[in-house]
Amino acid sequence: MRIKYLLFLLIFLAGCSLKQPQIGQKAFPNEDEYIIKALFYENNGSFKKAQNIYKFLYKKTDKKIYYEKYIQMLFFERKYNEVIKKADLFLEKTWDNKIFKYEIFAMLEKKELNRAKEKILKEFNKKNEFYYSMMSYILTKQKKYNEALVYSRSLYALNPTKRNLLNLVDLLIKNKRYNEALAYLQTHYKLYGCDYEICLRIAQIYKALYDVKNLAFMYEKLGKYNNKFYILALNLYVDNGEYEKAINLINKYNLNKEYLIYIYEQMKSYKKAALVAMDLYIKTKNIDYLIKYTMDIYNASQDKQTVNEVINKLKYILTKRKNAFLYNFLGYVLIDKNINPKEGIEYVKKALMLEPDNEEYIDSLAWGYYKLHECKKAWEIIKTIEDVDETVLMHKKKIKRCLNDTSKNHKPDKKRFAKKKK
Repeated sequence: MRIKYLLFLLIFLAGCSLKQPQIGQKAFPNEDEYIIKALFYENNGSFKKAQNIYKFLYKKTDKKIYYEKYIQMLFFERKYNEVIKKADLFLEKTWDNKIFKYEIFAMLEKKELNRAKEKILKEFNKKNEFYYSMMSYILTKQKKYNEALVYSRSLYALNPTKRNLLNLVDLLIKNKRYNEALAYLQTHYKLYGCDYEICLRIAQIYKALYDVKNLAFMYEKLGKYNNKFYILALNLYVDNGEYEKAINLINKYNLNKEYLIYIYEQMKSYKKAALVAMDLYIKTKNIDYLIKYTMDIYNASQDKQTVNEVINKLKYILTKRKNAFLYNFLGYVLIDKNINPKEGIEYVKKALMLEPDNEEYIDSLAWGYYKLHECKKAWEIIKTIEDVDETVLMHKKKIKRCLNDTSKNHKPDKKRFAKKKK
């Protein structure tokens, strides 16, 4: 257990246990100067120097607050044996909750769990919050989860704070008692709304239960704290095929419209995807959106007007960005649509100069020569391709047949880029 967690518990349970000594009502003339110096050292992490001053101030004034700070500094220095020894000496004469709690935490740091438990049982009664909290904590560390749950439930009943609720829920989750944990959390949620930690625990339970519908809903609620939860909800909707919910989420929370492109593509609504991409291109002048538009509009329709638009846009894009995929895309369209196979071959060759081993581009080159009725050349190129893609296999079949067929009726392939996404 780390000291940081112990300090949090001290602040939470002891209330004013870290309260600073008050300046004023001086027991001797320079008392306030010593206090300021001690606080300076403490705030700068010089706990040894602060400890010496608090020890001096206690001897000089006999004020209990200085001894509490002295024990605190020893604890911060990780001198746990001294904390226990000095605390015991003080507690023999005068009871002090704060000093006792530092002693318990020192024992916990030394992993003396049974010793700490015996001390707590001896000194505290069952109406004390610290008693329930420490017993629950110690039993959890000892992996006695069912026993720890008894104390954790009692603690929450005694003081139903959010922190006590979360400690109880975490224990229930550890024991895989998800429905009980969910009941506690949902009661808090209905009363007080979507507090971050509460809703996060609810989401964790829904995830453990594979309750995708409620998990997506809770991620939406958590989105107000961090946009990443909107994206998690979006992914769940898409994975579950709930595209309309995903679109509504994007619009409702004004998420990046680029997500709309992805969703429309998943729905095969390529025209809608293309329109969003064009809108983003007009607004940002980002060439990537123009590329996305070109691909989606081609997937949406391959009529003559659209094909000509795609060719013109690809030629423009290639003046801005040299890219093997785009060279091949343009070349293949020119070849497959019988617009200009010779020109198409030149673009495909440019793609192969950048990626000479790409079998898809090699296939495009072979298809170009097939369109020029150079079937032998086409076969020598395509026969080495091991790709079992449906389009490649169809090309191989036609080119092989072409070796003994003088037919000029080579129909264009409409599927080549329908599956492509960027």
